[in-house]
Amino acid sequence: MKDGAFEEGEFNRSLSTIVYVCAILTIVSFWLIQLESVLKPFFIALAVYFVLKPGADALSANGFPLVLSYFTMLMAFFAVVGAAGFFAYAQADALMSDTSTVEDYNANLEEKWNWLRDDSIAAGAVQNWAGSENATLAEALSQLGVVGSSGQISDIVVNMLAGVGDMISASLIITFFLIFMILEAALLPARIERAWPSGGSAKLAEVREQIETSVNTYVIVKTGVSIGTAAGASVLMISFGIDLWFTWALLTFLFNYVPYIGSVFAMIPPLILGAVMLSPGALLTFAILSIINQQVWGNYIENRWAGRALGVSPLVLLLVTSYSFWLWGLVGMILAVPFAVLVKIVLENVEATKPVAILLSERAPSLDEAWEDAVRDGIISSFEGRSLLELQHLLDYTDEQVAIIAARSSARRVVRRGRVSQAQLDFLKRGLPLIDGEWTVVSGLSPGKIPKEHRQLMINLQHAFTEAAGRPVDHLLEEA
Repeated sequence: MKDGAFEEGEFNRSLSTIVYVCAILTIVSFWLIQLESVLKPFFIALAVYFVLKPGADALSANGFPLVLSYFTMLMAFFAVVGAAGFFAYAQADALMSDTSTVEDYNANLEEKWNWLRDDSIAAGAVQNWAGSENATLAEALSQLGVVGSSGQISDIVVNMLAGVGDMISASLIITFFLIFMILEAALLPARIERAWPSGGSAKLAEVREQIETSVNTYVIVKTGVSIGTAAGASVLMISFGIDLWFTWALLTFLFNYVPYIGSVFAMIPPLILGAVMLSPGALLTFAILSIINQQVWGNYIENRWAGRALGVSPLVLLLVTSYSFWLWGLVGMILAVPFAVLVKIVLENVEATKPVAILLSERAPSLDEAWEDAVRDGIISSFEGRSLLELQHLLDYTDEQVAIIAARSSARRVVRRGRVSQAQLDFLKRGLPLIDGEWTVVSGLSPGKIPKEHRQLMINLQHAFTEAAGRPVDHLLEEA
């Protein structure tokens, strides 16, 4: 009876927590809409701060003062963004100046439109879209507001160039926010220590470390994948003669930060241009190669680099990006994922909100998968150690079983990378008494690159730990 009452109380508390989170989300949404002009630049600056942080940390580790490291990365960031913006603007301006190319586009578009208008299948849809069955393409686009009253497709490019002034003014506000964030970064740890001197600062520092680690992982992996995807798209567009290839590659880079749907949206503009200028066969080939490029970088390479780096349900990510688009448009979609990861990590570290964090997770990981992720970077943080211990107790694993799992995960990572860290070496040595055979060579290894003559040894060691992982617990206890 008591157990039933306890379980009911636990359920009611979890349900109350979810209701509170929904109420807070409603209030936050209201203020995000009302204060968009202030909060949007702030969150963009915060996202840029996380982009700069991995490089600044690397410079700081090599002797640079922390503030100087951030400002060095900031100058490099401005240089890259400025060069990319200038090149995209110059490319669009050159296309606008080439009257013969613009006339070709308009003529080809009108030809395609007439073909659609006269097609028996598409005629009804065209009439509903354009408002008249005899409307020209220029009139249809003008009615939709895509082009101006002149009805020229070049008006789209003109509208894009006209928005540059607004972007420059917004970037000044973002820069001011960013500078003050950088100055605050060096002072925040000391203020936390003073505010919670009785041990609360250690918990806050742990949460902050985990947030930074997870967001850094996302930024590094996603930026690398976005650069690769954009580079592949650039090669394809140049090969097929798609105009404004750099602008669309830049769009691909930015939209790749939006999971699942961003890369699809980024393909639309070059495919539209391809539909205007390419033959049907060339267009189909271009579309297939573009999809292959997106899939290779987005599904294969990103998973190899990051594994389950985000740990957030795909459905939740789609809901978050849709919600963010409703709030702040395209900027909100790009900002949505890193801040969703940040919120989930915070929820994981507050006892009352852990059920919400579990609901947001992609799936409940097994202990093997948790150890695979933990030893990936060769270092077990305090947060990872505590999470692994909680998962061990929850799944009722013995210390001997965990030692085997940790050693097997470490051996697998060492074989893959050809290097061993001190933490991985410690896990290997703890697992040695639980397997058959003599492995005295392992005791002589030191952190760093594994000698070639020891590579086969590590492969055999991995197999030995895999075999031991399938043995009964009683057998492991006897060997220990």
